[in-house]
Amino acid sequence: MKKIIFVTGASSGIGKALSIKFANSGWKVLASARRLDLLKKLDKESNNLNSIIPIKMDISNKKIVSSQVNKTIKKYGIPDIVLLNAGTNNPNSKNIFSIEETEQIFKINFFGTLNCLHALLPFLKKKNNSQVIFMSSVAGYRGLPYAAAYCSSKSAITTFAESIYNQCKNLGIAIRVINPGFVKTPLTDKNKFKMPMIIPVEKAADIIYKKIIFSKKFEINCPWLFCLIMKVLRVLPNSLYFSLTQLLIKRL
Repeated sequence: MKKIIFVTGASSGIGKALSIKFANSGWKVLASARRLDLLKKLDKESNNLNSIIPIKMDISNKKIVSSQVNKTIKKYGIPDIVLLNAGTNNPNSKNIFSIEETEQIFKINFFGTLNCLHALLPFLKKKNNSQVIFMSSVAGYRGLPYAAAYCSSKSAITTFAESIYNQCKNLGIAIRVINPGFVKTPLTDKNKFKMPMIIPVEKAADIIYKKIIFSKKFEINCPWLFCLIMKVLRVLPNSLYFSLTQLLIKRL
């Protein structure tokens, strides 16, 4: 019997690349996103026909998520892995922050993710051997200029995952987070600045897939060198860190 992975935000970017990667590796992929037309193309892009099941789902709508998750699991079974990948950003705003923009980003990145977890958790408890993997970001390590909403939403995801780690472990559910650096996707294509150490999405998917399958570490980093540099920034004294980000503001 094929193993099953449930992926949110599967129509583009890392979610799409990982959906194809898992399908090509013999998994049944329950691929969800708002754009059903894009999801239907995924199966044709994989080498394993009928392995990617398209599921139209807006993760910001709790009722729709609950309904779709229940119908999907009843038909295809409880997933072995849940990849909560869907996310959004508006990287080019020069405002200090916008309440409307912040609400929208949290609605998708944080509360949308929790809507999915809330619907899936009762089923995962029954399986007693599963993984829930949150898509966070190195942007959640420390606050970055002009990215207050995105950074704080990803920081919230990471600390949420840390908070539920042991409780879920006791139920047979492994909790993990992915912290990518810059990966070439439609989301990062919005950026109007030079992105250091950016890697193709296919390469990122290959690295992440191997770490999901062959490692049990809580945190999955990609690419590792850029993530290491960001981790070093996390331990810098505030005075030094703010001086560095001030220089960054002048360059943007």
